Amino acid sequence: MINKTIKQYTLFIFIFVIVLLPVSVSYAQLADKDTLALDILSSKTISGTAGDYVTVMGQIKNLTQQPITDITTYLSLVDGENKLPVDLEDWSAEKGLYIGTIDSGQVLPLNWKIHFVKAGDYSLTIIAIIANSEMPQASSVTHFKVNPKRNLDPGQVLPVALGTPMVLIFIMLMLNYLNLLNHLNIL
Repeated sequence: MINKTIKQYTLFIFIFVIVLLPVSVSYAQLADKDTLALDILSSKTISGTAGDYVTVMGQIKNLTQQPITDITTYLSLVDGENKLPVDLEDWSAEKGLYIGTIDSGQVLPLNWKIHFVKAGDYSLTIIAIIANSEMPQASSVTHFKVNPKRNLDPGQVLPVALGTPMVLIFIMLMLNYLNLLNHLNIL
């Protein structure tokens, strides 16, 4: 009976050391090392005017020797003036992008369409969260500026706004002048 119990413990330890320990170590290594490379590819082209729609292009690369599953990526946007995070729902940004599996060395594109809502200076980062991992992965920070939107276009609105009253005043003066000439029997 004791021999049988010792054999069972030995078998349990053997299975733990050979099968379970390497699996748990590999997951621990995934959490401790940089497993993904995240890059914002459109960092030089992110700019515009409030009201514009812009596509943020990025990519994710698996740096490990094994596939990684269950990854969620999303954008993080910070208002540089107020030093506060921006609610991306206001910016019409798409929700997080889910990646089921990314193979070793594989590179996948990441694209988000955002709507510039408010003028100012902003910082943008791509964040990736691997399921059952303790630490998120992040891209480098990209800084960009959103210019204010001009509501009056001087090339179109100002001439109409000033020209219409001037034309009406000129017509009224001409009618008044013609009426005066008519009363004086000059015409």
